[in-house]
Amino acid sequence: MTDVTLKIRIVLIALFLVPSLSLAQSPVKATAQKLESPVQATAQTLDSSAQSLGHSLAHTLTVQPPFDPATYKPLNAHERWQRWINEDGRSPAIHVESLATAAYQQTLDVPSAWTRSGGGFARRLGSSYGSNLIQNSAHESMAGIAGTDPRYFPCACTGLFRRGGHVFKMSFLTYTNSGHLTLDLPQITSIYGSAMVEATWWPEHYSPLVQGVQAGHIEAGFIGAEHLVQEFAPELKRFFHLRW
Repeated sequence: MTDVTLKIRIVLIALFLVPSLSLAQSPVKATAQKLESPVQATAQTLDSSAQSLGHSLAHTLTVQPPFDPATYKPLNAHERWQRWINEDGRSPAIHVESLATAAYQQTLDVPSAWTRSGGGFARRLGSSYGSNLIQNSAHESMAGIAGTDPRYFPCACTGLFRRGGHVFKMSFLTYTNSGHLTLDLPQITSIYGSAMVEATWWPEHYSPLVQGVQAGHIEAGFIGAEHLVQEFAPELKRFFHLRW
């Protein structure tokens, strides 16, 4: 994935001709050198951010092989801990998702009491970020306690409808550490629980049992969409000529 980078090249054009070597250390050159340093630092920061975002996208399109009971290895404690850290901040995914959710709510003016102002967007962004932190933390910790696998395993089958059906099924089911299918209570609980908690700090007329549950439905749809992308990741990579 290191091939996916954003290269920022800024060229400083000399406005004056330098008639002799004696002007090589002139104030004009010194000023240009001073300007070049922050420009280069900005370019390096943008490049690093682009690489991090690319790594996040690569992680989304890189999934486990189809589930095989004979070779399945459940996550150990260290691997679960690393997933938790990645989902709650080290990976840019949570930041991108929070921004996207805030932009979506800003467009629909939800909640309307926050208006479409800059302050309203900041409140929506903070609210979305907090909800994502709660959801990720609840999912990973509950999965560890219940002994279920939080990862998505694509279908070993072929065909659009069979694979699509697998996506729908695995949005509600998961595997235990012993390799048996079970209802994914940690994920379902974290989806609706985080949405209901988020509704508690929205304006008073928003109810956790009404708007909170409705937001949970939407989030469950997003989880299904993410699994759909992961299911068809090999085809998407070939279509977009991605090399990760």
